[in-house]
Amino acid sequence: MADWTSTLLNIGINIPLDKDEFSILCPFHDDTRSSCSINVEKEAWICFAGCGAGSLQTFIKRLGYDIDVEYDLNLFDEFYKVEEETDLEEISLPETFIADSYPNWIFDRGFDEEILFRWGCGTNKYDDLIIPIYDKGSRLVGWVARRMNATPKYMYSYGLKKSALLFGGNRIKKSDYVCVVEGTLDAMWLDKYGHSSVALLGAHLSRKQEELLVNLPTDELVLCLDNDETGKKAGNYALTTLSSNVMVSVIDLPKQYKDVQEIKNKVTLNTIINNRNFW
Repeated sequence: MADWTSTLLNIGINIPLDKDEFSILCPFHDDTRSSCSINVEKEAWICFAGCGAGSLQTFIKRLGYDIDVEYDLNLFDEFYKVEEETDLEEISLPETFIADSYPNWIFDRGFDEEILFRWGCGTNKYDDLIIPIYDKGSRLVGWVARRMNATPKYMYSYGLKKSALLFGGNRIKKSDYVCVVEGTLDAMWLDKYGHSSVALLGAHLSRKQEELLVNLPTDELVLCLDNDETGKKAGNYALTTLSSNVMVSVIDLPKQYKDVQEIKNKVTLNTIINNRNFW
């Protein structure tokens, strides 16, 4: 096994000597809260702010160092392959969490206290919106902070296994259809207008999430992913993967909208969902 601790230290990454897994400031964005998790034993890394994930070979290569990379793993796959074999751990909300209090900027985006309360949201001393994340058994297993004036905009709790979760999955009752979106606020936005929704917490669809989706109490999954290249590729993959086990449809999001959260008019949103395409 490669001595990854020495390798990382030699290229100037300041890491602890006595731990196999730890968090550092992510070198791929302007990080202030140590959002990059590294596991030298599993030879994997992931940035919970969304910069990517993969093997430590790809991590070092991405930093610009010329090393002998025997294989180039598809980003996310290797880390999530390990994560999916690990049970989710119940955690607590951060000590700075303030329940039933919300940053003013979230109301400017069209959200109201009713929907924020329904999803158990709160704020913290940084004026972030804190959104709890539960597993299918309604155990609190993580949280996401949506930040207004910081980069990156989203920060996830340490160790959150996004690939093993469907945000909002614990809330789904028997429904004619369930909308599948990328982000937490997207799911909350659709729920505000009466559409049962779950979020993948990203565009990547893991094997565990495939299993969770096909076992939801519904006859149809409606793909409502972001209107960009990544979202379209993810949608094509999801159609291919899921359609053999459940009815799958996809909305036709007009080009002026990046995601469903940008559709502020209820009638327009309902029309787009009702006119979805079946495959």
